[in-house]
Amino acid sequence: MSNIMIETDLNVLLEPNQTVDQGGIFIAKGIAERTVWDAHATVNATHAVISAPDEEAARIKSVDQIADIKRHLKADDMLLDFGAGYGRVAQYLLPDMVLRGYVAVDSSHEMLSLFRERYIRRDEEQRTPLLLLNADIHTVPLKAASVDAAVVCAVFLHNHKDVVQKSMQEIKRVLKPGGTLLVYSSYPRRATVMGVQGMLYQAVLNLLGKPFKNGPVRYYSKKEVMALHAGFADLDIIPVGFGIVPKTLIFLPGPIEKIYRTCFSNPVNSFLEKICPKSWKHLFATWYDVVATR
Repeated sequence: MSNIMIETDLNVLLEPNQTVDQGGIFIAKGIAERTVWDAHATVNATHAVISAPDEEAARIKSVDQIADIKRHLKADDMLLDFGAGYGRVAQYLLPDMVLRGYVAVDSSHEMLSLFRERYIRRDEEQRTPLLLLNADIHTVPLKAASVDAAVVCAVFLHNHKDVVQKSMQEIKRVLKPGGTLLVYSSYPRRATVMGVQGMLYQAVLNLLGKPFKNGPVRYYSKKEVMALHAGFADLDIIPVGFGIVPKTLIFLPGPIEKIYRTCFSNPVNSFLEKICPKSWKHLFATWYDVVATR
């Protein structure tokens, strides 16, 4: 199967004269040469796209999310993977489900290169045509109403809220009327101990003149999530996860933080979740996931 044909078949979705084809990856003309995500990807691609504390937790999370994604997609859908990274969603989804097309957008050329390398090696993924687009998530050179569904997985939480707001406007623009938006692991709840810790850290960054720093987790209230998705015909905000004890303490050195997480926070939260009444669990959710219809 010709991977070049697969990669270029979908370029009709791109806005004219806004990208340059470089080795099978279309690069937005306005994007910065490199971003912090490229540095992360060079060390370990999973660092830049998975918010779970270890690879096994990320794998389990992926299984649940992929099952949910499949429930909301049809075989003739054009899917936008917003902040696709090295293709974590695609590597689990595409072997089981063939789509009309898969558009992977990410600000890291390095991670999209990893995506392309794996895609070329795996015939089961190549059954779905692929478009790789290296662009900032808040300025995506795709035509309006060009995709049927969009998935955002562990992306928004690491970006400043102004960037997220602009990115959501882009998603609304490129989604077809009646299209589906699925957002996972991107809106950590503010009303948690981790949320308080994160808000304090953001306040420190603001004082240091680094409010837009990439990487730190941003936390959200339900009201903020609703405001971001204003304009969607249907909106379902779903509390997920469970945590009473903070899963990590950002001021701890790396090795000590790992001991704290492994020996204390993870087992304690696991025990508390087992004994917590089902009707109370939403009060201790760690995230808001979103299913919305344009």
